[in-house]
Amino acid sequence: MEIRRGIGVSSGYAIGEAYVFDRENFRVSRRTLAPAEIEGEIRRLQKASEEAAAEIRAQMDALPERIREVAGSILEAQIRMLQDKTLLEEIGSEIRRNSHTADFSASRTLKRKVKVLEESGAAAFAERAVNELGAIEKSLLRHLVGSKKAGAPSLKSAAVIIAHDLSPSQTLRLDRKNTLGLVIEVGGPTSHTAIVARSLGIPAVVGAAGISVDVSSGDMVILDGVEGKVILNPDEATLKRYQAMERNFVLLERQRARELHDLPAVTRDGTRIQILANIESPEEIPVALDMGAEGVGLYRTEFLYLDNNFEPTEKEHLEAYRRAIELLGKRKIVIRTMDLGADKMPLDGSPPEDNPFLGTRAIRLCFERPEMFKAQLRSILRVTSLGQVGMMVPMISSLSEVRKVKEILEEVRAELRSHEEPAGDSMELGIMIEVPSAAVMADILAAHVDFLSVGTNDLIGYSVAVDRKNERVAALYQPGHPAILRLLKQVIDAGQKHGKPVSVCGEMSGDLVYTLLLVGLGLRTFSVAPPAIPDLKKLIRSVSLEEAQAVAARALLFDEAEPVLEYLKAQTRRFLPDSP
Repeated sequence: MEIRRGIGVSSGYAIGEAYVFDRENFRVSRRTLAPAEIEGEIRRLQKASEEAAAEIRAQMDALPERIREVAGSILEAQIRMLQDKTLLEEIGSEIRRNSHTADFSASRTLKRKVKVLEESGAAAFAERAVNELGAIEKSLLRHLVGSKKAGAPSLKSAAVIIAHDLSPSQTLRLDRKNTLGLVIEVGGPTSHTAIVARSLGIPAVVGAAGISVDVSSGDMVILDGVEGKVILNPDEATLKRYQAMERNFVLLERQRARELHDLPAVTRDGTRIQILANIESPEEIPVALDMGAEGVGLYRTEFLYLDNNFEPTEKEHLEAYRRAIELLGKRKIVIRTMDLGADKMPLDGSPPEDNPFLGTRAIRLCFERPEMFKAQLRSILRVTSLGQVGMMVPMISSLSEVRKVKEILEEVRAELRSHEEPAGDSMELGIMIEVPSAAVMADILAAHVDFLSVGTNDLIGYSVAVDRKNERVAALYQPGHPAILRLLKQVIDAGQKHGKPVSVCGEMSGDLVYTLLLVGLGLRTFSVAPPAIPDLKKLIRSVSLEEAQAVAARALLFDEAEPVLEYLKAQTRRFLPDSP
């Protein structure tokens, strides 16, 4: 048994077999062999070794003469390892001793060797040997089980996915039925994988460096999303203890949701707070409503672009929006226009950019591809007659962009009217405040739109110049930074000045540590991942507006992020003693 540490980013527990996902998406089987199958697996291993060696030999022969001498030595070393009788006998012994398949035995044996080398202290030698062993493992698995350059893990049964990283598109494509939990080697609490995991209620741990090397698909793992732990090959007592913890956690979550489901989020002195849900697709709406959501404050539409070569038809747009509206009844829904580019599924055919986070993404991409943008706008406007529908546009940085959006919107409305179709004349138009320039001039922007929604994830990243996926600087990503608090106050004040609603839909709004601060600053609408709703309601119902305002006023006096965080944690525990 081994315990690995990471960052718990989505609470809960997951217990099951590991599925180690890499770019080649090998599906390793831990199936127990019948005695009659064992020698056949030994022969399959031998054949795979011969085929892998031949494949590498062919690659070496195809190398240009000028690099064959250098690269050829590396490939020769891999061939020798694949043909090494001692290695093959060691894998064969693993097959015979444990009656495991050749692919599982090969993967486990080679990962074990990698771990020994990494712990040896012989850095220069170990690094090259580790790389070669990794290449050997991939070569063998390609010929034992085949590979598929898939866009996302392909699960045939329930498993805990372990990966170095998952892109936003891979995360959105997850098999939600069979994904028990996620363990990612990189990233932090506001990485896209963490956000989606929380939204779906999937337990997740990120920042578990190197774990994909130490685990083989089929190994038993326990994921503790509460404490940020991953337990590899647990003993029987630990397994039973966590099985009981998992059952209790699920029961407690359900009980908490039931108790607060029909209770409004209202402070002790009667201030009403609206709590909406962030969702990735219509299928999440029933869970959001069960958790007590009053509607949807952020309907991300990127999933529509996943399986349609980035060109969903208007019919597909319409169906997705109609389905969501039907599930919500007459409750509010705010549809965000496509937020593509940067880390969020760069479009096929788009030229590479040195810094895509500062490049053609979100509304900038919409302006670059107006017909794709108009197709989405037409669909949104056509469904406005079916429910309480609003639309918001991401990454606005200037008033000229707002005006351009409104011009395009009017063009689309005129087109719809010419065909005697609903044109959404009363639809509310909002913008996301996630670029510092928009936050600074929120008082100007608010006069031209119907509502503002603060996307704190990007606002924090852009304001303090931190890539939230980069673990080297992740500690600098601080929601409690005094500059962020002042920007939030500025945006909320701008909304109040113009009588325009302001919501926060970033991850900060679902973090209980910042609830009192946001209420005290004047926020009256939260949009959060559904699992966060019961505790958010409970805290809001435990405090008066005057107390929240006092907390906010005190927090604004600090000149560093750390004391802000410690103060807010202490105040949260004061009103909600059982908070994390």
